[in-house]
Amino acid sequence: MLLLSPSPLLSPPSAALHVPLRASPRRLRLSASPPLDDEHAFYSPFIESTMALLREHHVELQPYALDDSLRRRDSRAVRLAAEAYASPKLRQLRLVHLYGSPKLQVLNLCLFPRLEYGLPSFAADLVSLPGGHLVALDWSPNGEDYTRGERGGGAAAALRRAFATHRAALPGGGEVPAAAARYFSECFLFTRLPRVSPPSADAEAVRAAILPAFEDYLRLYLQVLEDASPLSNEAELAEVRKAHLEYQNYRAEKDPARGMLTSLFGVEFTERLIHEVLFDLPVWLASPARQAR
Repeated sequence: MLLLSPSPLLSPPSAALHVPLRASPRRLRLSASPPLDDEHAFYSPFIESTMALLREHHVELQPYALDDSLRRRDSRAVRLAAEAYASPKLRQLRLVHLYGSPKLQVLNLCLFPRLEYGLPSFAADLVSLPGGHLVALDWSPNGEDYTRGERGGGAAAALRRAFATHRAALPGGGEVPAAAARYFSECFLFTRLPRVSPPSADAEAVRAAILPAFEDYLRLYLQVLEDASPLSNEAELAEVRKAHLEYQNYRAEKDPARGMLTSLFGVEFTERLIHEVLFDLPVWLASPARQAR
């Protein structure tokens, strides 16, 4: 299960860290309350930062249809949790967390824009395994790469500068497979970090290295989202829809975490998670009721 939509990493989200909803008549708010202390909950600061940035950019979260049986799953001391929301400009905001121990934590955050805005998708995969940490951040293209040229305006130019800064400070994570290259932007940030001891120092090292980049990528993305206007050209809209579907179908078919998830949670749950939560656009398009939300 792949946590991040646009990353080549292992990515099924799960839940050492809980993201419950608090509902009010007008607004929903994410609130992170991990059952573990900060020493072991590597990625709670990333969720807290996400919530703060969503508030800063006035993103009004709404419920997103998600079967309760897919929200939580425990297996062999591994817990998976998934949450999903929508907003007037976001078709789906997806947060998934997989937790097995301090040495097995995966956090995936994806923001898929509504199709009529023609925007890229935000994707963050944060993966901690016994051998080290893998991190991927991107504005995944839905058609033309939004980070190139003038199309993305000042925010895209700022992202290119942020990418250059963070790439220079972080070790490279490896090459993107040629078959998947079109699903990544020129600002795809992919890094691998070694583990350090003790665990508290390891967590702090990851946060110090990655949180600034995460915040830059998300803040600038939310700026673009806030300023976006819907497309009116039918040909452009058709191309955007095609690009979204190609990406989601590719990820659902090629998800590198499928084997791991299947071994932990079984075939049925894994396939439902992939097709109904992680890459659910075909299901969403087939449901007028979901589109109306």
